[in-house]
Amino acid sequence: MSSASKVVLVTGANQGLGYWALHISALRQPSYTYILCSRDINRGKEAVQRIKDAGVTANVDIAAAVKYVEETYGRLDVLVNNAGILTRTPEDDLPPSAIRATYNDIFNINLTSVAVISTVFQPLLHKSADPKVINVSSGLGSIQNALTEKMNLNVPYGASKIGLNGLTVHMQVAENNRLEAETSAASPISPGKPKIRYYDPEVGAEVIYRLLADDEKTYEGGSYWEFEQGEMRTVPW
Repeated sequence: MSSASKVVLVTGANQGLGYWALHISALRQPSYTYILCSRDINRGKEAVQRIKDAGVTANVDIAAAVKYVEETYGRLDVLVNNAGILTRTPEDDLPPSAIRATYNDIFNINLTSVAVISTVFQPLLHKSADPKVINVSSGLGSIQNALTEKMNLNVPYGASKIGLNGLTVHMQVAENNRLEAETSAASPISPGKPKIRYYDPEVGAEVIYRLLADDEKTYEGGSYWEFEQGEMRTVPW
């Protein structure tokens, strides 16, 4: 498959990191086809002229997105799971129901929805000659860094990103095992650790572009990547 024909889908792409990942990629790879998924149709329209509105927690929207990609393109080459939320650590004096709701909400979007979306798009990814799933994680997703470096404490968010990294590893292992039984293309899943800068998000988006445009398979699936000081680096788990 020529890289000129890649079909790329990005969730949470109407603003911030997701938007800049598409912006950078579109400038450097204008021949790719980009599908922008957004919870806000109006903001999405401001980002691109044509948008397929799809949320990451609504099953009917996810199913509609799969149907759209299948009927329009017949395959998916790159899935970027970028949509996510950040919430505060619950106060100690909150009732159990409020604490549970906080964790349920953030895990539903940052972890469960990634599992659902990756799974339902898997048949279309397997139709690609070089499928990729890029799960956007965070520095807080690194257990080693969380224990050894001074980082902003956010228990629910950090736990959800550690869970996302674990999900990514096990999905990659399952994919590798599937390949041992069937001679089909891999779907490498590489969680990005882009350093999200609110005033310079295009810098954080560079790691996503490097992974999605990697035709030489330089970056191993199931690895934890960041782009720092002008180069790609692996992040400790």
